[in-house]
Amino acid sequence: MKRLGLIILFLFINSSLIFAQREAGIWFFGKNAGLDFNSGSPVALNGGQLQTTEGCSTISDRNGNLLFYTNGSTVWNAKHQIMPNGNGLLGHKSSTQSAIIIPNPSNPDIYYIFTVDQPDEKNADDILTNDIDDGINDGLNYSEVNMSLNGGYGAINSSKKNIHLVTYNPNNPKEVAYKCSEKITAVQHFDGDSYWVITHFINKFYAFKVLNSGVQPTPVVSTTATEVSTVGYKNNAIGYLKSSPNGKKLAIAHAGTKSSTQTGPKNQIERKTGKVLLYDFDNVTGIVSNPTSLLSSTNPYGLEFSPKSKKLYVTVNHFDDAGITEGSSLFQFDLEKNEIAINKVLIVKNEYSAGALQMAIDEKIYRAGYVPFSSGSKTLSVINYPEKNGSECDYKSNTINLNGNIALLGLPPFIQSLFLFNFKFENTCYGDSTHFYITTLETIDSVLWDFGDGSTSTNIEAYHTYKNPGKYTVTLTKTVNGEIKEPSIKEIIIKEKPLILTSIYQLAQCDSYDSDPNDGLAIFNLKHSIESLTLNKSEDFEVYFYLNNNDAENDIYNQNPLPTSYKNTVPNQIITAKVIYKDSNCFSLGKVQLSANSSISLHTNDIISCDLGEGIAEFNLTTKKNEIIQTLNLPNTVSFLFFDNEENAINNTLPLNEIYISSEKTVYFKVENNGICYGSGLFNLKVNYFPPVELNESLFICENNFPIKISPNIPIDQQGNYDYNWSNGEKSHEISVSNEQQISVTITDKILLCKKIKTFKIIKVTAPKIIDIEINQTKNEVKVLTEENHDNLYILNDINGIYQTENIFSNVRAGTHTVYVKNKYNCEVSTKKIFVLGFPKFFTPNNDGINDVWEVKGLNFKEFRYSKIHIFDRFGKYLATINPNSSWNGFYNNAYLPSTDYWFSINITDKNNSITKNYKGHFSLIRR
Repeated sequence: MKRLGLIILFLFINSSLIFAQREAGIWFFGKNAGLDFNSGSPVALNGGQLQTTEGCSTISDRNGNLLFYTNGSTVWNAKHQIMPNGNGLLGHKSSTQSAIIIPNPSNPDIYYIFTVDQPDEKNADDILTNDIDDGINDGLNYSEVNMSLNGGYGAINSSKKNIHLVTYNPNNPKEVAYKCSEKITAVQHFDGDSYWVITHFINKFYAFKVLNSGVQPTPVVSTTATEVSTVGYKNNAIGYLKSSPNGKKLAIAHAGTKSSTQTGPKNQIERKTGKVLLYDFDNVTGIVSNPTSLLSSTNPYGLEFSPKSKKLYVTVNHFDDAGITEGSSLFQFDLEKNEIAINKVLIVKNEYSAGALQMAIDEKIYRAGYVPFSSGSKTLSVINYPEKNGSECDYKSNTINLNGNIALLGLPPFIQSLFLFNFKFENTCYGDSTHFYITTLETIDSVLWDFGDGSTSTNIEAYHTYKNPGKYTVTLTKTVNGEIKEPSIKEIIIKEKPLILTSIYQLAQCDSYDSDPNDGLAIFNLKHSIESLTLNKSEDFEVYFYLNNNDAENDIYNQNPLPTSYKNTVPNQIITAKVIYKDSNCFSLGKVQLSANSSISLHTNDIISCDLGEGIAEFNLTTKKNEIIQTLNLPNTVSFLFFDNEENAINNTLPLNEIYISSEKTVYFKVENNGICYGSGLFNLKVNYFPPVELNESLFICENNFPIKISPNIPIDQQGNYDYNWSNGEKSHEISVSNEQQISVTITDKILLCKKIKTFKIIKVTAPKIIDIEINQTKNEVKVLTEENHDNLYILNDINGIYQTENIFSNVRAGTHTVYVKNKYNCEVSTKKIFVLGFPKFFTPNNDGINDVWEVKGLNFKEFRYSKIHIFDRFGKYLATINPNSSWNGFYNNAYLPSTDYWFSINITDKNNSITKNYKGHFSLIRR
């Protein structure tokens, strides 16, 4: 009784904090800017790490304590440190609404960060060299944050990071290239528990539902008449999307809707194609319908509804005809008027850019923006009374001081229903006392609850037990400062508790694979009881197991259940099963008895099988089963199951096929007789490895090296374990071959009769034969041409030097050289003597002792014979003849020849083989 009293006291003390609904109490945005609204007025914060032009998002707990914030790419925790796994999210700091944070409806530790990339044309084309950022347009994704990690400061769940959500036609390459706009908003579902996360692309809205079980990947899709082209989409995608707090309307700002990249006469971007549209939103189905055009031929950006969803505010940029910014306007639309667009009211026009609009928990709307081309603004503007008409809304420019930090265009978006859905409820299972509580910060005089079944209450925090399951419409009417407020209405569903097996379910297991097969203790797969517990409707439920009812009931968020692979602590132990409707908190408790039947330890030999390659073999488990039955004299009525690990054997999961291909491992088996546990055991699978043998081998043999000896290269100490059968009939390990051929040998294990066939392809290689030498006199380059080419190698002059693979030698000096050629198999070396003609490329006959005459160099009269040298002008006129070992001074008929190019011709004969080649070239005569 004392314990109950303490619990009640604790709830009473903390109820005002638990239900304060201050998730939007702290903001971080711009360049290190932050505001704290928890005191009722915004207080500037320092320490924020954001550096973002537009997109950002922040979330606090229900008491207004900061949890984390993000620019869509990086996540910082409450200590302003990057959260573990908090880098690399797929949003973008220049995306209008790069991120929004949604809590899991039932687990207070789990949050989802939805991110929207900036859809850039450069990342949508096929030109990789102009890509920016991460190189692709990533569209809409979400990542899961678990606040129970990192000492309560949270971490991104690495297995649930950047999960992609499809908001485009996967069969349309253009849509795939962009994927999504820069818009995202969220509102609570009509059920008061789950959420809608909504985005837009081209002509469709996509509404994703967030349930207790997580984000549902299949959206509700609504097609609209307005189509926003992907042409020029970096501009068209800009602009906010907002849901009204009451969840009945959507407003969208398209900064542009142009379908052409054509610019104006001064090469300016066309800025006057944007629109603002208002839609109906069905908060039950997620369907968007009934468009109303509010603005067109303009450039809108920010949007926000008033707290009671009666007014809509829009910021619009202005540009002159040259595309130069001229500031912006703030408009108010009265949503209760019949002609909403006609009745728009200009609240203010100034030199500031059209920044974001965002409501705060004080029910005021704050505006970002700054003077174009400046570094930003150190203040925000505010609409103090957004429900009032026109100028009575009391717009104040630049009155919210940011303590030196900078606001740019963006402000953090939130779940819009935080600002109006001013009551919530919990405990909606039939038989529970359903708890209703108010979530606004107003000072309330009195309330009247109508629970929808004829019952009412005037308690500010009310409890009510419904007599029947079903749907009920609950109405809250508040009186604040003597004024009766407009009623808040919600529909709730009182669900029946799950219908489950009422008797104790007997889960039997063999007492196997432990030290005592008769102690009644074993490891059980608790999942095997679920079908029976749920009366064969397991797909409708989540099931958790506990030691007793108290543990099951006290684990509210199902975070500490027993593992589903569980070893009982006493024979025939009875545990509790908690059976919960999916996406509900309604549960029933069932019972499972864990019975471990005695079993016999069965022993058998290992299986050895032939290596199929890479340590894999085929094992016949049918043969092993028959062997066990025969060896252990088991009854013919037994059945076998084989498993590749102990856990699967214990849990009866993933039994093996009886023809099993595997590497070496331990196999576990279980035997039942007429459905009753009989025994268990294990054996090893062993692979009979062949020595490493290359099955296909090509041998390149120089023709002078035949005959050669070949063998499969079985190590000497193992050669006697195998038989060898060559395709030519020989039976020895090594044989001799004398010519080019293909031959194979079958290697057979003498005991297991495992076989391998090795094939030799023997290829005769001839030595390379030099057939010609090409010499380029101008470049002093030698090219060797051969008749055979088996990856030939070449060298000049040094037969024992380092050979090259290229058959061209450059910058060869004038004179006699020897070319050596061999192939990579080191067959015979071919040689040839060559002569490289050397001559100066110019001469200057001015009697200064330097280059006064022209002459051929590097002559070798011992091995070569040279003709006389004939000299011609560039027109082919013969001028002179000189001996090969003499020179020419540039005279013709005792007269100086002019500076120009001249040609020569000489025949050179190789004395060894009497081959004569003609060499021609040209040189310059330069007179100075």
